[in-house]
Amino acid sequence: MLKIKYSDPPETDKERLSRQNNNGPMPQNNLDITDYVTKLTWSGDSDQAARKVDFSIVYNMANKDKAFIPLDLKVGGFIYLYYQESAMSDEIEIFEGRIFYRKRQSEGYAFDFTCFDDMIYLAKSNMRAIISGTASAAITQVCNEIQIPVGTLPADLSCKVNFICDDKSCTEAIRMILDNQQAADLSNGKDTYYLPVCINGKVNIIKKGELITGYIATADTNITAAEHSENIENMVNRIKAVDDNGTVCQMFTNNDDVKHFGMIQKIYKMQPPKDGETVDNVKAAKAKLSRQKDESSLKGTGYIQCITGYAIQVQEEQLKGKFYIKSDTHTFDNGIHTMDLTLEYIPDNPEQPEIEQVDYASPVFNSSSNRMDNDRNVSNGSQSVDAGLSAGWSVWGGHTMKNGAKGCAEFAGKCGSYYSPFMAKEAKNGVVSCNGLVSDAKKAGLLTTNTKDIQKGDILVYGNNKHVVIYDGQGGYYGNSSSRNVTVHSGNYADIGLPVTKVIKASRG
Repeated sequence: MLKIKYSDPPETDKERLSRQNNNGPMPQNNLDITDYVTKLTWSGDSDQAARKVDFSIVYNMANKDKAFIPLDLKVGGFIYLYYQESAMSDEIEIFEGRIFYRKRQSEGYAFDFTCFDDMIYLAKSNMRAIISGTASAAITQVCNEIQIPVGTLPADLSCKVNFICDDKSCTEAIRMILDNQQAADLSNGKDTYYLPVCINGKVNIIKKGELITGYIATADTNITAAEHSENIENMVNRIKAVDDNGTVCQMFTNNDDVKHFGMIQKIYKMQPPKDGETVDNVKAAKAKLSRQKDESSLKGTGYIQCITGYAIQVQEEQLKGKFYIKSDTHTFDNGIHTMDLTLEYIPDNPEQPEIEQVDYASPVFNSSSNRMDNDRNVSNGSQSVDAGLSAGWSVWGGHTMKNGAKGCAEFAGKCGSYYSPFMAKEAKNGVVSCNGLVSDAKKAGLLTTNTKDIQKGDILVYGNNKHVVIYDGQGGYYGNSSSRNVTVHSGNYADIGLPVTKVIKASRG
């Protein structure tokens, strides 16, 4: 049983004064319009930001039917859907949103409306801000920007984020935050995907594919039709990554798919570093690889919990197993509830494709090649640590080193040259290996194994001289990212994955 209620949009001061001066009717509040609704669809899609409700009401003009009392549902008005499984069960709210569109043809007897939940405001609103903190705090920061309340967030949204959101939609900002969390999960052996959904007017985050318990879709009980398709029309199994000069710098190949289906190749143009954020060209290039697509769908008796983001069990002639709901459309017509679901199969043991990566050359970006090749941007170590580190980062931050993924010592020397005479000497002498840097620091009396006493500007050495970064004095570091092939400023020096074994005291010499 479905119940639909309507409330007028909030009055402006001018509207309120006009109503009071003209003894106009009070605004409608929680008006039950169920009996006026002839047909309603409630839908969601993983590729769309907000859930949507389309409905039609019976409508007529007083001059055509004096006995008919028409409804005036305004654009911006609130629509609430309540669902009750049976007379004995509790009534639950399944949708809360606003009317964004209405249409009526004068020769007909219906008025059509389209509504979206509050996730639409995240999609339509852009922001500019520094997003930082845990993933959970960052999501709250984004929602507070446009005054959308936050509901339930998973306890494990704990990774640290720090980036500039420059004229991006709030939906894009949340996606960037969740992508960071998913990358952190993957590094810890967990393959997760998170989705934002609106429940009772609040933004909630759910994990993709959470199983709806107590429901199984079967041909004998609740499925009227099912369909399954497989295609390789959009397959891409080789990516060549090229720089600004058109040089092929990296190549990524799914060799199994090449052998099985034949080679389908695309070109990815590598992106230069951007101020305030890092560019992961490896991740972006791999994301363009596409495999065989399997898509399934079913039609059947409606079940109110079957909405996008969750998963169901299916037992049918063509479909068997656990399926993720990619999109859903629930239709309520003449008291009958039906649904159409688009599904994606979730295997018990997902296959992880083996991607061969071949590195040919370090990329050259026209916007930054002069900085990379110009040693005049190496200083003499005369500034204070605070001023020098800031100056060094402003020159070398977010750039690709000559030595590419192996440029950690090169970056430490060039950036450190602004405040440390020792690092300036290393940079000018062309020292670009960790072993060479550590050896020279020992000769200069600046090397220590006391990893507890570290100061801003010190060089942290990891493992057996495997990697070096500059300590930022606040628990983070400046360093060269081998996976992203650019220099980065990150929030936790302990996240490198190797222990700090030595310290070069560049802060004092």
